[in-house]
Amino acid sequence: MDGDLEFRILGPLEVARNGATVALPSAKQRIVLATLLLKAGHVVEVDELIDHLWQEDVPSAARATAQAYVMRLRRALGEPTEGAGVLRTHQNGYLLTVAPEQFDLTRFTAILDKADIAARARDRPAEAAYLHEALSLWRGRPLSNVSSDSLRRKEIPWLDESRLRALERRIQIDLESGRHRETISELQVLISEYPLREQFWTQLMLALYRASRQADALDAYRRLNKTLADELGLSPGEEAQRLHAAILNQDLQLAT
Repeated sequence: MDGDLEFRILGPLEVARNGATVALPSAKQRIVLATLLLKAGHVVEVDELIDHLWQEDVPSAARATAQAYVMRLRRALGEPTEGAGVLRTHQNGYLLTVAPEQFDLTRFTAILDKADIAARARDRPAEAAYLHEALSLWRGRPLSNVSSDSLRRKEIPWLDESRLRALERRIQIDLESGRHRETISELQVLISEYPLREQFWTQLMLALYRASRQADALDAYRRLNKTLADELGLSPGEEAQRLHAAILNQDLQLAT
């Protein structure tokens, strides 16, 4: 592929050539590119593009219109209309070929793999460094400027989940390293954004307790309990309950 192109989906969809942003003003072009990027290296059938381009009121000439959007995307990327290039036509669809270092999602996944290797080697500093590096690739909510409900329903949840799991791991290492006070503000923001994610609540409870704020840690559990009851009709899970009991009893094991 052209070595000067870079694709980013870990935030608003962006394309850069030689460091300069490539304009993609058409919402339909962004939907096409996002679909192709999420299946980079695999053929995307025209029918799948149509599904993401039009949730309803599919035009009678949908296939021809989708093909026209692909042609315009090729021009925007500076690609040849046919033949060699990053975006190629196949019998039933289109194939986007992206080198790993030129796609932020692939880079994110590769760095997480390094973090996993460090974790298996019990090298916590290296694991933390890789997690910080991976998370630094995120610029906001994934594909936030791509207006396709079907694409967002199918793809955004797993993208979000991969970031949140990496965040949980990095925060856990921070807590193990004694950075309790530094994580409290970050965790308070995270529980406001993801109020049903218990792991962030338990990490906040532990950080508060280790920062000599037992009353605030217990209050965090009460807020978690109320949130889950109000939203889901559920109680906190076993991990949160055990931590709550340990905080109440000032369990000495929580100090480390």
